[in-house]
Amino acid sequence: MIKDLLIAEQKGYSVCLVFEDNTKYIGSIEMSSDKKRVKFKHLNGVEWVPLDEIKHCSLTVPIINIK
Repeated sequence: MIKDLLIAEQKGYSVCLVFEDNTKYIGSIEMSSDKKRVKFKHLNGVEWVPLDEIKHCSLTVPIINIK
C-alpha cells in the first residue's frame, strides 16, 4: 500500500481510501516525514491519517486520449 501511495503522490493521482470502519474518501495525498501518517486532502477538508487506519487504497489514473 505504501508503494501505491508514493506513486499517487509522485504522479498526482487521486486515491480512494477505505478505513477500518469501512468509510471511503476520495482525494489526494502527501506523504510526510512522519512515516506513520499521510496528509489526505478530500472534499470535507484536510486530515493527517495514520497509515494503520487505512484498510485499502485504490489509485485513480487519468485516461489519456491517444489519437
